[in-house]
Amino acid sequence: MRLRRFLACCALAALAAVAPAPAQQDTLQISLDQAVSMALERHLGLRSARLGQQFQERSVAQEQARFGHTLTASLNNQSSRSPSTSRLEAVTISTSNALGLGLGLSQELATGGRLSLTFSNDRSSNNAAFTTLNPLYRSGLNLSFSQPLFQGRGGVNRIGLRVARNALSAAELTVQGQTQDLRAEVSRAYWDLFLAGQNLQLRQQFLAGAQRVLETAKVRAEVGSDPVSNILQAEVGVAQRQQEIVGAQAGLRQNEDLLMTLLGLDQHSQSWQAAVRPVDAPEVAAFAGDPESGLARTLAFSPAYRRAELDLKNAELQLVLARDQARPAVSLSTQAGFSGIGGTYGDNLDGLKSGDSRSWQGGLSIHFPLGEDPTQIRVQQQLIQQQQRQVALEQLRLQLAQQVRNQHRSVETSRQREEAARWTERLSAQNLEELEERLSLGLATVRQVLDAQDDLAQARLSRLQALVDYNKALIEWRRLTGD
Repeated sequence: MRLRRFLACCALAALAAVAPAPAQQDTLQISLDQAVSMALERHLGLRSARLGQQFQERSVAQEQARFGHTLTASLNNQSSRSPSTSRLEAVTISTSNALGLGLGLSQELATGGRLSLTFSNDRSSNNAAFTTLNPLYRSGLNLSFSQPLFQGRGGVNRIGLRVARNALSAAELTVQGQTQDLRAEVSRAYWDLFLAGQNLQLRQQFLAGAQRVLETAKVRAEVGSDPVSNILQAEVGVAQRQQEIVGAQAGLRQNEDLLMTLLGLDQHSQSWQAAVRPVDAPEVAAFAGDPESGLARTLAFSPAYRRAELDLKNAELQLVLARDQARPAVSLSTQAGFSGIGGTYGDNLDGLKSGDSRSWQGGLSIHFPLGEDPTQIRVQQQLIQQQQRQVALEQLRLQLAQQVRNQHRSVETSRQREEAARWTERLSAQNLEELEERLSLGLATVRQVLDAQDDLAQARLSRLQALVDYNKALIEWRRLTGD
């Protein structure tokens, strides 16, 4: 018997040596709202999603710029010198100089056409004897317009802008979805840390209870009321509680690390040394949700479902574009202009103003493939892709409906579990209190009291677990429905 007691004492000493001593560190007392706000501000994944949204905003601006005005300008100077090849030039060495200035303004039209206005002014000179005007000034003012009549006509030219806007909406939904997911993840981690802290406190409380049982067993053994073997049983109970505390401390630190990572505290070594402790406690909040209205809110809110709708819209736009490209390419082009010419710059402009020198032209160009047309195959591919997007959207709707029903059931089940666990805890507490009184009177054994302590510990943890599960079920319900 003495050997057993000696071995039990050795086991207690070993456990005490293994248990880590609490380090001196700062403690961050934080509420659930503060934790969520900190995570939304620091989380790197959410920051990356916001940068992706900014990138898509620039893509929309780029597509809009396609329909803006374009100004062009050019300045050219050319000089040449070579032996003369014509007697009419009456010179041995032929020289020429030319200086040209050009300005243009063009506009891409939403109809697919293009409108441009150009002005040119040139000055040329040479040393040839037969040249009548030397130097020679030329000016021209031209207005040109081109418009596709079948392929590329109308709103199809703004499909790129519509696709870019859909991509921007998808990026915004990505930010919204990651925000909701992060809120839910932080909230779950917060309540898990709360539960781990409560577990450690319970283990410490029941260690104190086991130590009281040990003292009672020692007293009753000294007076001869109980056998000495009860002391060994009590010591084993204390050792088991010590072991449970070690495991609870490890679980607490693990949940604490997870929450600190979500809060971005791991980005700074000093912040990582702090201990995080929740100050809020979970409650049994009222729940009045129903699957039908919950599904309607989910379909209107769910970022995944709305992104799937955008994918379907993009597939429809690509089908419109493919059908447009399968049409014959028929384009109308017209051009009209005035020109001036003179020996001086003034004469040149006078001729341009008079309008005596004018020209115009117009025409049609047609491109029609013969044989098998690859654009028709692309139309068939885009039609299949559109049907795939439609099927995927319907499949996602059914999945969300199932998730909403399951989550509604989970909320109700968690609430019922919490009510049953609360009643079990109350009965377990009464049973332990009676057995401790009976132990002091010698009417109960140490083993019975230790088992009752275990039952109460399990009942309290079950109630806390059910309470946390209920709050986590509400978190997931709000994440799905956007409440």
